[in-house]
Amino acid sequence: MTRLQPLVCIAIPVYNGGEYLRPAVESALAQTWQNLEVWVIDDGSTDGCIDTIAHIADPRLRILHQPQSGKSTALNLFLDQQAGTYYAIQDADDLSHPHRVERQVAYLESHPDVGACFTGHELILDGKHVAPRFRAKGTAECARDIERLAMPAHDPTAMFRVSLVGDVRYDAHLAIAQGYDYTLRIGEQWPLAVIGECLYSYRIHSQSVTHRDPARRRAQVQEVARRAFERRKQPIPVDASTTRRASRNRESDNNLLAHFIESTIDQRRAGDRAGMFATALLGPRLQPLDWEYYKPLACALAPLGMLRRLRGGRAL
Repeated sequence: MTRLQPLVCIAIPVYNGGEYLRPAVESALAQTWQNLEVWVIDDGSTDGCIDTIAHIADPRLRILHQPQSGKSTALNLFLDQQAGTYYAIQDADDLSHPHRVERQVAYLESHPDVGACFTGHELILDGKHVAPRFRAKGTAECARDIERLAMPAHDPTAMFRVSLVGDVRYDAHLAIAQGYDYTLRIGEQWPLAVIGECLYSYRIHSQSVTHRDPARRRAQVQEVARRAFERRKQPIPVDASTTRRASRNRESDNNLLAHFIESTIDQRRAGDRAGMFATALLGPRLQPLDWEYYKPLACALAPLGMLRRLRGGRAL
């Protein structure tokens, strides 16, 4: 007898998703894992994006509506109604690769103590898929990330085990950093892991709220860090890395530089020299007058011993 596949529910919260919503929904529905539902939670969109998916003839697509209340409230509405064994997140302008759900379910089924697993991701920059990241992380490394208030991976790549985390809700007071806050709270209670494959495409465009208002994003990230220190009954450091201000360029582009560096190292480790140099050169092309943006190129060219020292002994 064939074992019934666990149900996976994918949440796509959207506010004015424009032309990107339909491709996002289609990528979620096109998964090799068939027993799934795709929930689009419309947060009061006014641009007609919901009309672009209204005639998708797939019974697995569900559309919820709410007055504009924010992403956290939209996700909580989904969590109150979904009935999956696992649930996944996808942003309304991003794409899930076809095997994403299959790979994540396989990992969670074989690691029953893990509360959530993430995947690697690439960027969609000027319409091109670039800079893949795909280094795996085990539960011990993810625990160290959570301890230092770092994200183990890009938060929309997550899939969560409902039997463990299903009662946890997103903070409706956080308009931007709700995924960061949610991941920290989950990671403080349950093991996390990152699958070593690039299974998600993150779109970079100027209309993203984190690009429109980097100061607001920085303030909310700092608030999440402050709450984490209080939860852990730890003193709030005056010069914590989580509160240190990034350079103007890194702040304005949501720290793409860090992604380029990690992608360069991942491809170097995998022996993909062509991909490594293609990614390393993205930094200087983005900000040719900022020396920091030449760091990915240095990561491509530096001897491995020196690179390990520059990274403070962190894994390559």
